[in-house]
Amino acid sequence: MGGFGRLQKFSYVMNTLTQGAAAFFIYALVFLEKHPVYECQDTDDSWFECDREHFCASNSKMIWRVDWQNINSIHNFIEQLNFYCKPDYMMGLVGAFFLLGIVIGCSTLTRLGDVYGRKPIYILGLFMHLSFMFGILISRNPYVDYFLLFTFGMSITARYYVGYTYNVEMQPKSHYVLVSTTMFLFESVVYLFITFYFRFISRRWQYLQIPNVLLTLMGIGFLFSMPESPRFLISRHRFREAREVFTWIG
Repeated sequence: MGGFGRLQKFSYVMNTLTQGAAAFFIYALVFLEKHPVYECQDTDDSWFECDREHFCASNSKMIWRVDWQNINSIHNFIEQLNFYCKPDYMMGLVGAFFLLGIVIGCSTLTRLGDVYGRKPIYILGLFMHLSFMFGILISRNPYVDYFLLFTFGMSITARYYVGYTYNVEMQPKSHYVLVSTTMFLFESVVYLFITFYFRFISRRWQYLQIPNVLLTLMGIGFLFSMPESPRFLISRHRFREAREVFTWIG
């Protein structure tokens, strides 16, 4: 790809931000599955901190509430899906369907990136991610969420794995390590921001997804203005198109 010129630098920055957008949801999952602090009413009408086992038993008549004044109580999936007294495996299925989507995506979408091109599959993954985000933000049905998380897992393989390949192939070999390192550093910063957000900014997870959605939309606009990876075109013996890309880059 020649030197590390203005186009390569622009592509490197934009791809890093686009791929890292999903980190605002992925690294927040541990907080989205966390139970809040509960309070139970005592016989003298006072409230004391209690575990959900105290009031979730089928024969329990205990009055309870969520202590939203406690900093450890987050407005998350537990509240959104009314999982306060649901068995633990139902929350466990959140991660299971997400991982299942990754497994299926690795055997389908990533292969399509080698057949139809990096760019269209990368863009497909971004649109899948947007659809997932709009759905997961409003859904109150756990079974809808399971399906959405499955599609999210599949989108990860398109935007991370195929997208990462696209990002690397648009750079000179001398900068491969820089591309990889920057992506991981960006995600580390996002994780630190998430912990800061829940501690000092807000305990509502929906607002945290604003940069996620905005960066994804920005990435879609960016990709529509970019060419296909010339390395992919050469590997498919589409030499005329590859020369046109090199000319455009030059």
